[in-house]
Amino acid sequence: MKRLLFFLIAVFAVTSAFAQKGKVTAANAFIDNGDLKAAKVRINEALVDPSSKVWPKTYIVAARLATEEFKQNKNNEEVLKAAGYYQQAIELDKTGDAKGKGKGKFANEIKMNITMFLPVLQNAGIEAFNGENFAFSMKAFENVAKLNQNAIFQTPGKPEIVDSVFIYYTALSALRSSNWQKAEEYFKKSIEVKYGEGDAILLLHEVYTSSGDSSKIDKNLKHGIELFPQDERIMLQLINYYLSTKQNKEAMEYLNTAIAKDQSNFSYYFVKGFLLENGNELEKAEIEYKKAIELKPDYYEPLISLGVIYYNRGAEQTRIAQDLSDFKKYEAAMKASLEQFKLALPFVERADAAKPDQEHVLETLKSLYYRLEMMDKYNNIVDRMKKK
Repeated sequence: MKRLLFFLIAVFAVTSAFAQKGKVTAANAFIDNGDLKAAKVRINEALVDPSSKVWPKTYIVAARLATEEFKQNKNNEEVLKAAGYYQQAIELDKTGDAKGKGKGKFANEIKMNITMFLPVLQNAGIEAFNGENFAFSMKAFENVAKLNQNAIFQTPGKPEIVDSVFIYYTALSALRSSNWQKAEEYFKKSIEVKYGEGDAILLLHEVYTSSGDSSKIDKNLKHGIELFPQDERIMLQLINYYLSTKQNKEAMEYLNTAIAKDQSNFSYYFVKGFLLENGNELEKAEIEYKKAIELKPDYYEPLISLGVIYYNRGAEQTRIAQDLSDFKKYEAAMKASLEQFKLALPFVERADAAKPDQEHVLETLKSLYYRLEMMDKYNNIVDRMKKK
C-alpha cells in the first residue's frame, strides 16, 4: 500500500510540473495570438509555482509578454521587466535543473529572443534620453550593455564583445540624472574601452566636481593625459584645477609640458602669464602675455591683464610722487607715472574693442583718459557708462 501511495505522489508531482510548464506554453501561444490578458494569467501562475519558476522558458515567455505590453501601453517599467526576465533566463540556463542537467539547453532560444528585443529596449532608451528622462534612459542603456556583454553573445577564442556605445550613454544618462556613483562606474568602463576618449575623461571630471569628490580629480586628469596626450582640453582642465586649489607649482610643471608639445597655443601663454603674475613675477608675466597676444591679437584676457599691470605701476608712481617734498623728484615720479599710463592705454583700448562694455575696463579707460588729459575720449566713456 505504501509503495502505491509513493507512486501516486510521484505521478502527481510529475503531472503538476507538466501542467505548470503547459501554462508557459499556453501563454506563449496566447502572445502569438495577441491575447495578452490570457497570457498574463498563465505566466503569473508559472512564475510563482516551484516547478516552473526555475525553468528558463518561463522567463523567456515572461519577457516576451512584458515586451508586447510595453509596445501597447508604452509603460517603461514593462520593457525593464522584460530585460530582467531575460537576465533570469540566462542565469537559470547556465545552471541547469536541480541535478545540474540541461545546462545551455535554451541558449539559442534566449539569444534569438534577446536579439529581437534589444532594438525595442534601445529605442525606448533613446526616446527617453531625447525627452530628458535620464533616470530611465540610464536603466535602459545599462540593460542593453549588460545583455550584449553576456556570454551567449561571445565566441570562444575571439575578443570579448563590449557594447561601448551604450556603456558611454549609460554614464552620460547617469551624469545628467545626478547619479554620481553610476556615472563614475560607467565612465570608468568607457575610458577602459577607450570610447569617448577625452570627452569621457572630462565628463568623469564633471562627475567628481559636481559630487564634491575632489580627491579623485587630479588622478583622473593625469590618467587622461597619459591615455590621450594630444587632447589639450585635459591638460588645461588639470592646470585650471591646480590654479583653483592654489597648487601653482604643479600647474606650472604641467603648463611647461603643454607648451613644449604645442608652442602655437595662445591660451597656454596667457595661463603661464597669469601664474607668474600671481607669483608677483610681473616682468616675466608681461613676456608671456605678449606672446599670447602675438598669436591672437584680439585675446581679451592678456590684453586687459597687461593694461592693468601698467596701470597699477602708474598708480604706484603717482602715490610715490605725492609723498615727495623735492620738486624735481616729484616731477620725475609723475613723468614715470604718465609713461606707465601711456603704456597701459593701447592694451586697455584693445581689450575694450575685443569685449565691449566691461565695467572694469570702462572704469580703467575713464581713469586713463583723465590722467592723460584726453578729455574728448573721457567724455565719450562717461556717456557710454551712463547708457549702460
